[in-house]
Amino acid sequence: MRNAEWLQERLGGLGMRAEIVHVSNDGLPIVVGEWDGRPGKPHLTIYGHYDVQPPDPLDKWESPPFEPQIREGRLYARGAADSKGNVMAALKAVQHLFAAGGPPLNLRFLLEGEEEIRSESLPRYVRDNAQRLKSDCVLVWDGVFDEQGWPTLATSVRGLLYVELHASGAPNDLHSGLYGGLAPNPIDALAGIIAGLKDHHGRITIPGFYDSVVPTSPQELAEWRSDDANYAARIKAITGIRALDGETNFLARERTGSRPTLDANGILGGFVGEGVKTIIPATAFAKLSMRLVPDQDWRTILTSLEEQVHSLSTPGIEVRVDVLDAAPPVAIGIDPPTADAMRNAFLTSFGNNPIAVREGGTIPVTYDFQRSIGAPLVISGIAQADCAAHSPNENLTVDHYYRGIQTVIRFINELAAIDQ
Repeated sequence: MRNAEWLQERLGGLGMRAEIVHVSNDGLPIVVGEWDGRPGKPHLTIYGHYDVQPPDPLDKWESPPFEPQIREGRLYARGAADSKGNVMAALKAVQHLFAAGGPPLNLRFLLEGEEEIRSESLPRYVRDNAQRLKSDCVLVWDGVFDEQGWPTLATSVRGLLYVELHASGAPNDLHSGLYGGLAPNPIDALAGIIAGLKDHHGRITIPGFYDSVVPTSPQELAEWRSDDANYAARIKAITGIRALDGETNFLARERTGSRPTLDANGILGGFVGEGVKTIIPATAFAKLSMRLVPDQDWRTILTSLEEQVHSLSTPGIEVRVDVLDAAPPVAIGIDPPTADAMRNAFLTSFGNNPIAVREGGTIPVTYDFQRSIGAPLVISGIAQADCAAHSPNENLTVDHYYRGIQTVIRFINELAAIDQ
């Protein structure tokens, strides 16, 4: 709420009509800012989110995650890149435009607090107010640069199916000496289930999982193939991984945007404290995320996943699947006038034209922007590839922040001039 109130005050201070909107009693609020000072001119909606990922593990941070610190030209803090840095760059850009006499078009900010959890409030708000929110362009300002330092424009955004697997055996923990070899072990069962969801070549074994996947175009494949070895090397250098995983018969760049994935995000069960406690645990659970690509449907995949999980379970173990989050994938046509406006803005501010990419992450509300508002989407942002988003020591280069402000100013001016 402090974040939302701060944003409302900031938007109001710019001269916009600013309000905090509670869509549901158990949801987190949306901050809406409106300015209609240019009748007859285009209307731009700028999207961002003020919530962030949990900062764990805290012992890996070199400075406190919620006490921003600049070191060697980088701002370190949780949310610096994802996505408070993007939001602040957009706010500062609009502040400068108001100080210079007012933006050349009509503006709206839609800032949500649920992007990193189960984004429900803003999509519902967009659907319920579709007519009132009509725009000539929606800027989803929540993207990143690529590994070579080039800005990007997303041609697709992956969807998400995020679940918990819960396994239970005996009513209570059991002595592993007295009952080992007899009592079903939920951790063993869960480990087997997770391992059975992918084969040794990285292919996901859920029946029908790939049935609706749209193949990568020959043009994209030809472009990616020419640089795939270098791309793989850059990924290793940025992340510190020793080898690439995933579907071994697909290019590295294919695996990061145009292919679906399944990953175990965490697993817990039994005794994990210091010391010794030899037990057969009563329960265990794991978190799994699946990134989905057009035209996969998360509901269909959930049904197949549940069937596969039960088929891989072992006797004496009860297992269930709980959905934590879900969002459809989105394919985006890069509309020439609006995309050209962003290309020109980046070229002037950063010296590089943005390249078209398939975004590997998920921005849930993009589906509702596309379906309900129908305006061209421009998905981009200023975080550098090694920003450590979702990780300890998340950071944003100060240079990208300042150039990002310039980019938004230039994009707005370019957009306003399209129909002149």
